[in-house]
Amino acid sequence: MRRALGLGLTCWIVLLALLPAVAGAHAVLDGTSPGRGAQLERAPGEVVLRFDEPVEIAFGAVRVYGQDGGRVDRGSATHPDGRGESVAVALRDGLGDGTYTATYRVVSGDSHPIAGGFVFSVGQGGAPPATVDELIDAADMGPVTDAGFGIVRVLSYLALALTVGGVAFALTVWRPLVPHRLEGRWPAANEAFARRASTLLLAGVGLGIATSAAGIVFQGAVAGGTAIWAAIDANVIGDVLETRFGTVWAERLLVYLMAGALLLHRPLRGLLFASDRRGGGEGALGVLAILLLALCLMPALAGHASTFDPGWLLIPASALHVLCMSIWVGGIAVLLLALPAATSQLEPGQRTVLLAGAVSRFSTVALLAVAGLVLGGVVQAVLELDALPDLTGTAFGRAILIKVGLLGGLIALGAWNRQRSRPRLAALADGGESPGVAGVVLRRSLRAEGVLMVAVLTVTAALVSYSPAAGAGGPFSASESLGPARLELTVDPARAGRNSVHLYLFDRRSGGQFDRTRELTVTARLPSEGIGPLTLEPRKAGPGHYVIRRADIAPPGEWRLDVDVRITAFDSFSTRVEVPIK
Repeated sequence: MRRALGLGLTCWIVLLALLPAVAGAHAVLDGTSPGRGAQLERAPGEVVLRFDEPVEIAFGAVRVYGQDGGRVDRGSATHPDGRGESVAVALRDGLGDGTYTATYRVVSGDSHPIAGGFVFSVGQGGAPPATVDELIDAADMGPVTDAGFGIVRVLSYLALALTVGGVAFALTVWRPLVPHRLEGRWPAANEAFARRASTLLLAGVGLGIATSAAGIVFQGAVAGGTAIWAAIDANVIGDVLETRFGTVWAERLLVYLMAGALLLHRPLRGLLFASDRRGGGEGALGVLAILLLALCLMPALAGHASTFDPGWLLIPASALHVLCMSIWVGGIAVLLLALPAATSQLEPGQRTVLLAGAVSRFSTVALLAVAGLVLGGVVQAVLELDALPDLTGTAFGRAILIKVGLLGGLIALGAWNRQRSRPRLAALADGGESPGVAGVVLRRSLRAEGVLMVAVLTVTAALVSYSPAAGAGGPFSASESLGPARLELTVDPARAGRNSVHLYLFDRRSGGQFDRTRELTVTARLPSEGIGPLTLEPRKAGPGHYVIRRADIAPPGEWRLDVDVRITAFDSFSTRVEVPIK
């Protein structure tokens, strides 16, 4: 068992290392007012940012810093005219000449935060006390918080699997198998299973409550750009609860609390595990079923499925996918952790009968769960990927491929058990023999499935963090450090064919336009197709501003733009920007 756990932990760490970093640009900044690097005669009354999709602003979204480093914005950020795509913040009256730095941190519709900044000047301007980079980095939550949130997501899926899958196993496998066996040591085996399975169910509920509460706090830290300890604050939590993510996760916590109360109800426990022949509990079971279905629906309501069209198809497909995955994963957990408590109470021949019956029934349930899981997954992939190359050309697509590979391994193990272990155990049961080697092989196979299940849940949690390819259309923007300059690059419309590429260079110290460039070159390549490097021709359009008006970038995929800037005969700097082209 320790070897299996060690292998599972190793697979988890390797998968986390192989998966790309969490994408941050789920919404894209389309434009600002004042414009980036604008030189104004007098101070504006407000700063406005325009995004390509609605964003949430519950976390002090826009801050503007003056020449002395102090805040010059007043009041809270708002949506002008009620339009979710625009965010505005008013500025104080009587602002004088100087360079002003505006930073933003907003939350996309899929609950992921995005951050950036720009500068503008009034009059002659001057050097600001802090650069955009420094101000953004100061508001970054750091890798520990990011990794912690990922672990919370994985554990939240595990909680769902233990709760939903445990109840499904009890109803579809255990109850049809055991109730009529009242002679000999069967009642003791039934009671032992009921105790262990009940513990698993309550552990799932407890984990669900804990991860729901932790997820709300982590979302406050990530969205607000603060440490996790700073997010444990009534005001921060209140802000999170005002968002769609916070509402759904708070509702999830309440549902777990209600499900836990029902699972402590004695008649329901007797109904689930056939330990009480007096009946009752049917009404509680109906309410529990509704609560568990609601839990399966909530990942879709808080994630990508609720932000893409057609929602009427994506949301049910996501719920079906989660439900079937939970039944499969939870069933494996029960076979591994609860069933041995029952078999330990039986004679060798009876043990084989129980193993054979449980494996046979769960094999049928798992087969149906796999069919539903594949159906839900295919529907989501078709709707959330624009084209087949997105599978290899985007982080979201590559995570899907990893998940498909892991699921393929799970399906292969399940098929092997169905074709080999099940017939062998059935033959031994008919002969009244001990499970022997067949039982050992089954246990090892189930442990291997458990390890792969943990890996699948890890990749599923990662998928939630990536922006679906179908949602990445429209202009693409990125910001990178380029020696003493800060590069802001925009590719419009970021689709296969002719694109306009704008490159803005800003001095990292002063925040103004960086116009000391002797030479700037841009090359493009598509590694997955072996295309490139292709030379693009930037033309200077103003101080620190370069334009490539007709950049032919095709076919679709994850393109790499290498930007090189030469400042003196001896000083040159380069950076690379990955641009998803649809």
